[in-house]
Amino acid sequence: MNKIIYNLHLKSGKDYTFEVDIDRQDCKEMAKNEMHAFWTKLDYNQCSNCPLRVSDCMYCPVALDIEGVAKKFGDVISIEPVDVWVHTKDRSFFKNCSVQEALKSLFGLIMASGSCPILSRLKPLAYFHLPFATLDETVYHLVGAYLIKQHSIYCEGIFDPDWNLKGVEELYKQLETVNVHLINRLRDASNKDANLNALYLFMTLTSIVALDINSVLETIDSFMRKGL
Repeated sequence: MNKIIYNLHLKSGKDYTFEVDIDRQDCKEMAKNEMHAFWTKLDYNQCSNCPLRVSDCMYCPVALDIEGVAKKFGDVISIEPVDVWVHTKDRSFFKNCSVQEALKSLFGLIMASGSCPILSRLKPLAYFHLPFATLDETVYHLVGAYLIKQHSIYCEGIFDPDWNLKGVEELYKQLETVNVHLINRLRDASNKDANLNALYLFMTLTSIVALDINSVLETIDSFMRKGL
C-alpha cells in the first residue's frame, strides 16, 4: 500500500490521525452495507458535470472519502492553530498553521486519490504529494505531470500532444464545478467553518488555474529560464 499519514494536534489538545492510501479500494464498494450521512448520497447536491448515475452508485465517492474528516472538524473554527506532521514513504513534513490550511492539504490529497471520475485525473499528483503547496509549487507539479503525459502521447504517435496546456484549463474548469457542489454538501455537515474554508482555499487555487494557466506560468517562468 502507498500510504500518506497526517497527524494533527490542535491547540484544544485534540489529536487526529488520518491515513490516506493512494491505491485504496473503490469506496463505493465498501459503502454498500454501511450507514452514511445524508449529504454523502450521490443525488444530494450532485455535481452538474457528474457522469455517475444514482442507479449505479448510491453515494458520491468524494463525499464518502472525506466524510470521516468532515465529521471530526465540523465544530472547529478555521483559524484554530494546529501542529501538523505529514509522513510519506520517503520523508516527513511539519508545519504549524491554521486548521483550514491543514485541511486544504489533506482534502486535496484525499480527493485526488479517490474514485471520482473527475478529481481522480489528479491522481499522478497524489503520488508526488507535497503538503501545504503554494500556488507556484502546485502549478509546477501540475504542468510538469501534464507535460510528461503529453510526451508519452508524442512518443506513441497515436494522438497529437497538447503542448498548449488547453487540457489543463479544461480540467480545472471541471474541478471548479465539483468544488462548488462539494462546498454545498459540506455546508450541511458543518456547524463551524473549518471544513468550508479549507475547500474555499482549494477552490480559489483551482479558479486561478482555470482562468488562464499561461498567466499563472508567467510567475515561475523567470526561474525556469535559468537552467535546463
